[in-house]
This record gives sequence, structure tokens and C-alpha cells, in this order.
Amino acid sequence: MFYEKHIFVCENQRAPGERVSCGNQGSIELLKLLKQKAAKAGIEYKFRVQKSGCLDRCELGPIQVSYPEGKWFQMKSEADVETILEYYLKTNQPDKYKHLVVADDTVS
Repeated sequence: MFYEKHIFVCENQRAPGERVSCGNQGSIELLKLLKQKAAKAGIEYKFRVQKSGCLDRCELGPIQVSYPEGKWFQMKSEADVETILEYYLKTNQPDKYKHLVVADDTVS
């Protein structure tokens, strides 16, 4: 496996009056923050955080998905970025980030 964890953060932006979109809910800024903090976090395995287009769970967003687990997260604030960074990427403590996980059967 090339990356141990690979996170895709939706940055899709729609025009006013269209369906809600992650990019219009702050995901662009949150992605930038997550990338900056992750680069300085001293994570000792190969990972990547990158933008994606629409992940089609717009009403739950800003939304991101991480592979290889296929784990979905809501990320709405800088505090959420810190939680994902510390407890998902660095130390993998699911009990500390479970409030950000979006269940597979949750629909938008």
C-alpha cells in the first residue's frame, strides 16, 4: 500500500441557490489547516491529505473520507481538525474521534 492513510476532503462549490456544498461550508479553509498541521505533526508513516470533488454526502458536510478504512468524517471547525490530526492520524484512538464519524448508512 502506497499510503497508510489517504484522506480526501471535499472542496466542491455550487452556485447560490443550488444544493448545499462542502466548499461553501468552509471545507477549503479546513483542508488547508489540516494539511499544514499534518505536515508539522511528526507523523511517522506515509499519508496524504488532499482535496476531492463532490463525495455526494453534501448535507452532512463539510465531509471527508479516509482510506483504506473507508471511514467518513464531518469536519466543521479547527477543533475538529485538531481531533482528526491527533486522534485519527497520529495516535488512532477511535473513542476520541467517534463523534466526528459519519455512519455508512447516514444519508444526506
